[in-house]
Amino acid sequence: MTLFEQRPIRPMLSTPGNPFDSEEYIFEPKWDGLRTILLLRHGKLELQNRNLRDATPWFPEIQEVNKGIDAESAIIDGEIVILTKKGLPSFHQLQPRFGITDKREAETLAHSTPATFVAFDLLHLNDKDTINLSVQVRKQMLKKILHEGPYLLYSDHISANGKRFYRLAKAKGFEGVVAKKMESVYTPGLRSTEWIKMKSTETMDCIVVGYTAGEGARSATFGSLVLAGYDDKGKLFHLGNVGGGFNNQELQTIKEILVRLERKTSVIEGEIESNSLITWVKPTIVCEVEYGSITDDRKLRFPRFKRLRTDLDPKTIHL
Repeated sequence: MTLFEQRPIRPMLSTPGNPFDSEEYIFEPKWDGLRTILLLRHGKLELQNRNLRDATPWFPEIQEVNKGIDAESAIIDGEIVILTKKGLPSFHQLQPRFGITDKREAETLAHSTPATFVAFDLLHLNDKDTINLSVQVRKQMLKKILHEGPYLLYSDHISANGKRFYRLAKAKGFEGVVAKKMESVYTPGLRSTEWIKMKSTETMDCIVVGYTAGEGARSATFGSLVLAGYDDKGKLFHLGNVGGGFNNQELQTIKEILVRLERKTSVIEGEIESNSLITWVKPTIVCEVEYGSITDDRKLRFPRFKRLRTDLDPKTIHL
């Protein structure tokens, strides 16, 4: 039984780490897009995202990719990105493409903001799974069957010099680098220490203006904190939510503070999209968060709670 009969396919995941050099690893750019498994069989192409959803209707232009893959059947791991004129991925431009199932709307977006599939691993080729081969061999096989075009790119790599490659990738505008042990096999659905993602993080002080309801083990506390900052006109604007980085004591302590600050209405103008109920609070708490980058619409990407900043006046949090 091949991976085609075992769908959906969970992608292999990496663990965070710091830049390093090693003769045992290859290093490739970390693409800022939608992690996607591409499945090609007898000319039919399907796309499955990291959440195991069918993303095929979202990107009609990616159907052209099958002309650039020299194989009867293949399963390729990669990232769907929208590239700027500088050749850098823009997650902000990609977000409107998520979940679009209306054919006419999808085709309009495909024309105005075309996406590209960046291939970086080969899981299956011509009725045989390749996941038990080394990543070095898998990438060699992948490169041989790909013919790059407007909607298809191969993610190349270097070996050994990870620190220098990381500095170059960051200087060009990529969000980081992924290191992969040359002899590593592909383990679907597992987070492996043989794949290491190296991203630079920055910190920001944010004002807490609300919190979302918690679920499961966090039902008694909260799911995430709603973050904001003051713009140059003195108005609060939404920076996103942070739901990770808390220990149990912090969850309990912060919830006790939040309950005392609850209010009926939001202090932010306009609506905030949320899948969970938001309880609004007075904007008197400041917390420090780590984050990977900031989107064009001023939202923090990959925020993680670091600490409360009781020493800071929220009125001073201008961004």
